[in-house]
Amino acid sequence: MVLCHECKLTHDDLETMTIGMTLDYIDEYIEMKNPDKKPKQQTITASQHHFDNF
Repeated sequence: MVLCHECKLTHDDLETMTIGMTLDYIDEYIEMKNPDKKPKQQTITASQHHFDNF
C-alpha cells in the first residue's frame, strides 16, 4: 500500500486496475525515478555450443 501511495495511485485507480497492472505501473514508476540504475542482464542468443554444454 505504501508503494501505491508513493506512486500516487488513488483508491479509484486500484479499483479499476488488476494486481498485475498495478505491479507493472509501480515497476515503471520506479524505473522512471531512477534512470541511472544499471540495466538488467542482457540476453544472449544460444549457439550450438551452449546447447551442447547444457
